[in-house]
Amino acid sequence: MAYRTTPKMVERKQARRNALLTAAIRLFGRKGFHATTVPKIVAAAHSSTGSFYFYFKNKEDIFAAALEVIGESISQALNEAIAAAGPEVLRQMRTAVKALVRFLADHPEEARILIIESSGLGKRLETVRRNLVASHTRSVEHALTAIRGQLPPMETAVVASCWVGAVYESVFHWLEQPPDQRLPAGQLAQAIASFNLRAVGAPREVLQE
Repeated sequence: MAYRTTPKMVERKQARRNALLTAAIRLFGRKGFHATTVPKIVAAAHSSTGSFYFYFKNKEDIFAAALEVIGESISQALNEAIAAAGPEVLRQMRTAVKALVRFLADHPEEARILIIESSGLGKRLETVRRNLVASHTRSVEHALTAIRGQLPPMETAVVASCWVGAVYESVFHWLEQPPDQRLPAGQLAQAIASFNLRAVGAPREVLQE
């Protein structure tokens, strides 16, 4: 007799997996990778050890899945912001920087996982993290290439890496500061966006927006 998977069964399985991922992101973001254990994730998700190992091989596996979820959430936020910015590429780039900073500021647990906790955890996790950052860098490079005639000559691949690096390094510094000493997130986003635009030689009218 063959067992059929119904839509409700698929939905319940996805909900159980999502609950484990949500708990893992919260713990990894607050406690760090090394202090977080599978039993702690299971307890926080009100799940079971058997359920955990049905969906994930080990702690590294769920951390990789968490990074992928964070990447998807960031991509959605960026795409929505860019779509609302209009057709002008430099304005889209400014908006994307602000959207990325706002996302990271509004989701400090996800930000710490991506920027801090994912470093130095082995080849697999480093590859996942690097692929995520590289996707942002490629988008910036494509945008710079599309408006090459509007800007001073540059090595677009190098400049794109600097553009993305400025965002992540600035947010890293921001996260490491005591909360009462941090710039407001909007002011931080504006400062980074303005710095990046000046660095690529954006026209005055874009800088003054």
